[in-house]
Amino acid sequence: MDIFSKINHIASAASGMATGAFELGKLNLKLTAEEKRITETTAKIGECLLFHLDEGQTYEEPIMSLYEDVLASRAAILALKAQVANLNGNLLCTACQTENTKESKFCKECGAKLDEQEPIIAELVEEEDLCTACGAVLPEDGMFCTACGKKREDIFCCCCGCGGDELCCDEDELDEDEDGEEVGDLE
Repeated sequence: MDIFSKINHIASAASGMATGAFELGKLNLKLTAEEKRITETTAKIGECLLFHLDEGQTYEEPIMSLYEDVLASRAAILALKAQVANLNGNLLCTACQTENTKESKFCKECGAKLDEQEPIIAELVEEEDLCTACGAVLPEDGMFCTACGKKREDIFCCCCGCGGDELCCDEDELDEDEDGEEVGDLE
């Protein structure tokens, strides 16, 4: 083989490799486009399903527990937005979640009457008053988060600190403190 034949052979091989790389690149682009299409379609299915769940449709598990997760996240978002509005010196419309000045009687975005709506948070919520699982505001008198059902981590039995699953001590062992609150006899 002479030098020109070798060069021609090397050029042909390089051309074939370039063509192969080009074809591989095209296939990878098509693959990525199809994967993106599946992701977008899955999101649309989820949006349709969520719409029907919001309208009251019920489904079997695990859809309903996933929907509970969405509701818990919505509650956490609403509580956080109310905190932001409060820090900004504003009110949050519970109908559309738009911040309005404290002087507003109607929402600037949706027109809902603000004074008829229950305030979401009257004052800033301390971090320990938020659920560690979903971030929702915890009820003062409950043992579980009303948004996600997780047991509160800050409640302890008054007599032994067992976690508050039940009152371990008898009622006759309870004393009252200066404020008239019942406290366990820790002796």
